[in-house]
Amino acid sequence: MQIEGNYRDNGFATIRGLVPPEVATMLFRQIQMDLSAAGKSFDIFAKSHPLSNQQTVDISGHFYRPLTTFLWGLTPIVAELTGADVLPSYDYFRIYQKGDVCRVHSDRPSCEHSVSLTLTYSDGIAWPLEVGSIPVKGEGPCTDSFGDEASTAVAMQPGDAVLYRGIDLLHGRTQPNPNQWSAHLFLFWVERDGPYAQHAFDEERLRSELKRVNG
Repeated sequence: MQIEGNYRDNGFATIRGLVPPEVATMLFRQIQMDLSAAGKSFDIFAKSHPLSNQQTVDISGHFYRPLTTFLWGLTPIVAELTGADVLPSYDYFRIYQKGDVCRVHSDRPSCEHSVSLTLTYSDGIAWPLEVGSIPVKGEGPCTDSFGDEASTAVAMQPGDAVLYRGIDLLHGRTQPNPNQWSAHLFLFWVERDGPYAQHAFDEERLRSELKRVNG
């Protein structure tokens, strides 16, 4: 594992080899195999949302427990990298399609410390995550660019990640995805005694999602 950048000073850092590339790719394949074994496919998880101009495949760790296990297992490493006493909030798996973008945005309180982990690309072409430089206050609207704000584009290979303060810095992918598809895992933590501690394990959202699923 190699760290590029200063997380405490800049609010983000690149983590090369957060997990071995074989593990990243195999996690994608395992999700695919588990869905197939259940008689399902990625297509049933496709959804539209304001961040993208195409449907994305989204699978929450709340409903696919191996993702939650992955999140919990990375917690000691993230605590060391951030220098904070953190607890996991939630994570989710996403597939973006060719030509898609991720609009520039900041995140909700559950995303105090965030990780964007690249799992695999269909065509092996790195698709950068871009992170802004000016702290923001709270969750804001999605935009198509950073405007005049300076941003840093980080190209990642499978197993690489960007650690960033999701609620404090704008981030997105303004360059269209050059692959037929790409698979990513997004993971989030909050500080145990910090202002967002009540969002540990994302209990509020989990109750809301369970209510929606159960009618």
